[in-house]
Amino acid sequence: MTEFDIGEYFIRGDFKEVDGEFQAVIVMRPKPPLTKLTYHQVEKDRWFKTSESAKIAGMESAKQLKEAVDAGALNV
Repeated sequence: MTEFDIGEYFIRGDFKEVDGEFQAVIVMRPKPPLTKLTYHQVEKDRWFKTSESAKIAGMESAKQLKEAVDAGALNV
């Protein structure tokens, strides 16, 4: 599992199962000492048939978010 550092948080792409279908999510974990995880759906109402495809989509979205932050998206 690869986590990216985006300032106050570490993020990673993953999936979440809901009623037998899967959502791609970005998991955000505050930097220590906080330990609460939050899950953010990547695309509203987009569902995947397998956990693997949802996880790949989540990982790609986490990487894109990291690249956007590195490019200054939060400095606006």
